[in-house]
Amino acid sequence: MAGCQVASLLLLTASCLALIGCAYQLFYTSAEPLLTAGLLLSALNVAQQLLLVVAVARTSCRLLLVWSWAAGAQLVAAPAALLVWALWRCAAGGALLRMATRAAAALPAAVVLAGAALMVRRLRAQLQREAGELQRDRAAEDREQNSRVVLKVIKEAQAKHGLRHGDYQRYRSYCSRRIRRLRKYLHFVQGNKKNFRRKDVTEDVLKDEKYLYIPLMTVERAWSYAMQLKQEANTEHRKKYHLASRLRKAAQQVELFQKLTDESARCDARTKLEVQAYAADIRGTLAFELRRWNEAIEHYTQARTIYEKLASALNEEEAAVYKTRAEELVPSLRFCAYSVGDKAAGEDIMKMRPGHNDMLDTLIAETRARQAEALSEVTWRGRTVGVQHEKVRSFLLSVQEFESAVQQAEDKLDLYETQLMDCKDAVNVVKEELRQDPAYKQYQPGGDAPVGPMHYLLTYLSFIRLNTTVQRNLIIIENTEARRKEKAKGVDGRRARIQDVIRLYEIILQNLQEIPQLAGLEGDLEMRSSVQAQISAYKGFRCFYVAETYAGHEKWPEALALYSRVENYCQNSLQSELEPDLKSRVERLLTEVEGRKYAVHARSILATEDLVERTQQLNVSDLKPQLSAPALGAAVSCSSSSSSFDVVEQIQRPPLVNKPLSDRLDEYVDAPEAADRICQMPPAMQPVPCKPLFFDLALNHLQFPDVSGEMGARAAAAAAPAAAGQKGAQAAAQPGGLTGFVKGLWGWGGK
Repeated sequence: MAGCQVASLLLLTASCLALIGCAYQLFYTSAEPLLTAGLLLSALNVAQQLLLVVAVARTSCRLLLVWSWAAGAQLVAAPAALLVWALWRCAAGGALLRMATRAAAALPAAVVLAGAALMVRRLRAQLQREAGELQRDRAAEDREQNSRVVLKVIKEAQAKHGLRHGDYQRYRSYCSRRIRRLRKYLHFVQGNKKNFRRKDVTEDVLKDEKYLYIPLMTVERAWSYAMQLKQEANTEHRKKYHLASRLRKAAQQVELFQKLTDESARCDARTKLEVQAYAADIRGTLAFELRRWNEAIEHYTQARTIYEKLASALNEEEAAVYKTRAEELVPSLRFCAYSVGDKAAGEDIMKMRPGHNDMLDTLIAETRARQAEALSEVTWRGRTVGVQHEKVRSFLLSVQEFESAVQQAEDKLDLYETQLMDCKDAVNVVKEELRQDPAYKQYQPGGDAPVGPMHYLLTYLSFIRLNTTVQRNLIIIENTEARRKEKAKGVDGRRARIQDVIRLYEIILQNLQEIPQLAGLEGDLEMRSSVQAQISAYKGFRCFYVAETYAGHEKWPEALALYSRVENYCQNSLQSELEPDLKSRVERLLTEVEGRKYAVHARSILATEDLVERTQQLNVSDLKPQLSAPALGAAVSCSSSSSSFDVVEQIQRPPLVNKPLSDRLDEYVDAPEAADRICQMPPAMQPVPCKPLFFDLALNHLQFPDVSGEMGARAAAAAAPAAAGQKGAQAAAQPGGLTGFVKGLWGWGGK
């Protein structure tokens, strides 16, 4: 192999020198520079191949970068040579047409060269990226050389290379690249595809601490591939077998890794403990996926115990990563305990839901799936129906645990959103099955036809959806009220308003009004009475916020009337059975409304008295132009017993002196201050009589006398003079005698 490389190097070097010599001779002897440029480009190509052979032989990233720069220079030089050749031909021959033809012929070559340049640029970027990644890995390995903290190395690599977003494929690719770089750096390669020779890291070759990262990354690569297959196994169940195979390989590699660290004198006690915990964790994962629950409990307990011991022996900063990993193992341990038969462990897993952990969500889903196998029917409102679909069973189990989960959660709104999405999926599943039921298609609301079991299950799920939506909106109202009182802005940057609360209560009322209309609940008087009481209560809350809006605009009569309506709604709702929470809220609302009524009534009285007081304190200089001194005197001399409405009416009544001169031409007023009031500008609007409209409604009901005889006589009398006049006109139009003949002959007398 080495002899072939040396021969290739000698051959390429000789070819490059020969081509450069030929180009040098032709440059002084030939009149055609194109041949010289072609030889130079060929020499550059040979030099580029020479660099590539050397780079591959020495596995040097720097030489590969130089080779990429040489390729780029060649791609730039080729179009430049074509351009120089075309310009030379144009200058020598003076033929523009020839230059254009040759340039057009060179255009496809330029396009090909541009594509090749783009490929070279991408290759150069990839080489630079791998070189930078190699430098970072070497720096990280140098920092970790003394500590050799296994768990910290793994967590940092997982966070930087995809596992922060659950991308196991990206992390697996990173592990493969790092193993390849480590083997090249340590000269511990296993050959190529044609000549593969396996080389395991043993105590004999463990000359550098970096050898330990090869088995560690091998275990991580197999584990990440298994987790990737676990994500894809939801749709392709055959991948579960491949998943188990990858985990078995990870367990085998971690056994070799643990044996290597235990026998090596280069590893301290902390490193050996970490490797033991890591190996127990991998073996526990394999047993967990194979459903060997007792074995998984044993391995997980061992790993958790070691991590807790390490956390207690180190300082706070170094112990954080071990505490976190120990807490991550708790859900898996409890799920294994529940699978063995411990029911309390299943309840503990459900209570841990607010943690928002992906692994925990998976365990919760598996726990519900196991519980759903025992749930075959559900009873609601005195009727029992069967549950056949697994997704509906899982949702009904989550409904039973939802209340306790909400009480312990900090962010309750996310739980309600998740519950509503699950309910929507369950409703869609039942509707899909009901589409094949002819009784469901022929069902008429309010009819006498019975509701089938599956249709009644749909009613139950719809009731859960509506009730959950009401509770979700109440949580939003609480958050909106808190932001409104604190005058804080929401996520969208907008402050909370009373109108937002009113709109949410309207949505709640719409949801409650839909409940009695569900199939199978038309004759349920108890349900109807309960829902009606809730509707009255929430109408009271909505009316209260509407009254607050009117009070904010100082519309005291409207606000007072609305507060009275709130009291009526609340009293009507309290006459029926309400939930304790809603009942206490209604009672608090009644107490608050009573105080608001007195406050609004007092403000309305103060507003009236304030108007009287301001009217009595008016001066002549403060009056508007339409107010006069006599009117002001009458207002000031008004007795204190008169009402404010009389005072205002007296002020607004215009006296004679306030009239302009155009309106009092027949009256004399001895007032100097009225001299400048000639007319009102703009003129006031005055009523103008419109053209009347006549509607003859009795015309069709009148009987007129018969006058047809008189009309005939009048027509005959009018026709006789007309006939006589027509005959005279005809006689006058005819020329008379010889005179008429002569005039007609010579053209005289023509019209």
